[in-house]
Amino acid sequence: MNIRKEWISSRLFKNLLVAISLPIFSIQLYSQDWIRFYGQGQNAYAWVVTEQYDRGFVFGASLNQLYGWLFKTDVNGYMIWEKTFGNGNYYMSIRDVEQTADGGFILCGSTQKYSASMDAYLMKLNACAEVEWCRVLITTGNYELGPRVKPTPEGDYVLLGAYFETNPASNISLFKFNGNGDLIWHQFYPMDSIYYEDQPKDLIVDHDGYLILNGRYYPDSGTIGPAIIRHHFLKTDTAGNKIWDLVYGANSNFYGNPWAVAKSSIGNYYEVGYRMDFPPGISPSCLIKVKHNGTPSYNAMISGEESGGLGSIDFLFDSLLVMIGAWNENNIEHVGFIKTDTLGNLIQLKEVYQGTHSYYQATKTIDNKFIALSNDATGATWKIFAVKVKSDLEYDTIYTQSFTYDSLCPQAIVSDTIDPICDNVYVSIDEPFRNPETTRLKIFPNPADKIVTVEMPEYLVV
Repeated sequence: MNIRKEWISSRLFKNLLVAISLPIFSIQLYSQDWIRFYGQGQNAYAWVVTEQYDRGFVFGASLNQLYGWLFKTDVNGYMIWEKTFGNGNYYMSIRDVEQTADGGFILCGSTQKYSASMDAYLMKLNACAEVEWCRVLITTGNYELGPRVKPTPEGDYVLLGAYFETNPASNISLFKFNGNGDLIWHQFYPMDSIYYEDQPKDLIVDHDGYLILNGRYYPDSGTIGPAIIRHHFLKTDTAGNKIWDLVYGANSNFYGNPWAVAKSSIGNYYEVGYRMDFPPGISPSCLIKVKHNGTPSYNAMISGEESGGLGSIDFLFDSLLVMIGAWNENNIEHVGFIKTDTLGNLIQLKEVYQGTHSYYQATKTIDNKFIALSNDATGATWKIFAVKVKSDLEYDTIYTQSFTYDSLCPQAIVSDTIDPICDNVYVSIDEPFRNPETTRLKIFPNPADKIVTVEMPEYLVV
């Protein structure tokens, strides 16, 4: 399995790191700082970590490139239970995990259980981590991915898909399922002839629809040369109909690849990734701002004239952003938190680990702290590294008070292995699936106490 690596090198960061260059091993051995490793010796690779209703954390990962691995820790990062998905005879991974309204879990990823090529799946677990339903999306002969899933306010689930259509120039799609796992609609977003390929990266459920963050191969304006990867934003309504899309820098030769996006309190989108070959041979980490209507606002190079890559972004406050990134110095790879203002001005950097890394992600907790994961292969196999910091980017410490975990499950959750049986959803590649549900007025939540939301469709299908 090829894992794309994004690196940051270091001349800008070098002076900042002098004050924070304590060896990670002495920190791990002699303090109570929140630093953890998981899956050592098991070839473990994680994609996502999320905070749960009980202050615990759930990780979505894979083991030995064969099993999907879901495990939960307490607030201090010590494992409570784990669930392994698969039987060892086919590939399965967990690319995203979100908590559901009932305290359960919605998972997505890829599996080879039902065909020789890769297929995307969507799986719902209850609060006891038991499978309620599972769906596999199969397009014969295609290598499909399910990189992101998000719950919606009305209790549905939106899955970001990749590579479903046989036309290689149309690689991004959305699928909407109801709470029972029934497909409501799906939409494909084809490109015109000058585009080359899409790489879906992130998804936001917004009050008026959904925002897809995507890497799109697009040639220089006015040329017929080779396509180059660009930052791409696509906004839809709640029925998946495209409202606007933006290839950032299409007319200004701004190249690069996105990784994650966050929304500000006033509705603007802030995206991080890297800018490629600016100046030639340099790929600095970058921040891009786009207004809610799709108008580009500005970009900033976080690492100046240095190579870079940022894997996640969250708002600490309206004027402060916290990101996780990696950089390379003297052939040693580093992972750290970066704090900036919304203009991309560097405020603080905190190095948390050195090793060999691929993919890094962080999420903000309910008390304005940040937990991050990275994947390390300095030994013979991959293992997962996780760290938690406070809002000042100093390491969080161990909680001594007691917490009650998984209170929504009436019994203790048992660690075991599950070979899930999924109902197949064969998706037509001819045209988007239509369902009368997309034309109906919706009222939620149901039942309600004092406030209800009424949602009317923007488009009517006759």
